[in-house]
Amino acid sequence: MRLRTPANAASVMRSASILSAIPSERRGQDARATAWPRRRAFTLVELLVVIGVIVILLGGVGMAIAGRGGSGAALSTAQSLVAGLVGTARAQAVLHQTEARLLVYAQIPATGNRDNTRYLRALQVVRLETLPNGTTAWVAVGDSVLLPAPICVVPPAPVPANHLSPGVAWNNNAATGPVSTLNLTNMSYRGQSGATTLQYFGETGAARAVRYIEFGPDGTVTMPTANPIKIALATATLSTTTFPLFNSATSVRGLFIRRSGAVSLVDDALSF
Repeated sequence: MRLRTPANAASVMRSASILSAIPSERRGQDARATAWPRRRAFTLVELLVVIGVIVILLGGVGMAIAGRGGSGAALSTAQSLVAGLVGTARAQAVLHQTEARLLVYAQIPATGNRDNTRYLRALQVVRLETLPNGTTAWVAVGDSVLLPAPICVVPPAPVPANHLSPGVAWNNNAATGPVSTLNLTNMSYRGQSGATTLQYFGETGAARAVRYIEFGPDGTVTMPTANPIKIALATATLSTTTFPLFNSATSVRGLFIRRSGAVSLVDDALSF
């Protein structure tokens, strides 16, 4: 009696024959390639873009919890918010290969009847863009952000006496005191979505005072030239008719920004 080989058995035998003809080294490589797909490392630009997205989320969280938990919670929220905005400005500079700035509203309310509620509290990220006609202009990145009450950015030393509550003495040592070291200039910028009108924190056609830090296309700080740059944040008594009055020389937090762009958090007044 002749035994017949099933069709599927014959197919298995042919597959085994083909497999045996493939070098074992190649079979191992193919198996590894199938089991372990090649992984690609994240680039610096991708990481900075992720940081920028996180900043937007932090901004929303900051606004949601502003005013809850006392001034300590507000200080912590403001510190995280400003750190995120610094990261956004740096990411914009690297991603678009241009200059980018983080601006702080610095037009003193008593001059020209500016907005008291935004003075030393409103922040805006802008980047330098080349327009179709070849000229350049600063353009807003997102909307301006207002620090949670009652937190303000401390101006550079010396902090004006009329910015201090009665009886409050401030350490105005530029190197060790809880003061900011941001540059000062007058400027305006364009709004988002191709807007052509110049503005200053929503005020059209105006160029007003700002404190700022600027990043170059490589992500390093180009201005100011100090190292590190300091951004100090403190509690203040807010008013709708005049500038804020800093009410505690110890309720201070802030940031150190190195020339490389790296950020360190400062959690008390004595650490500046």
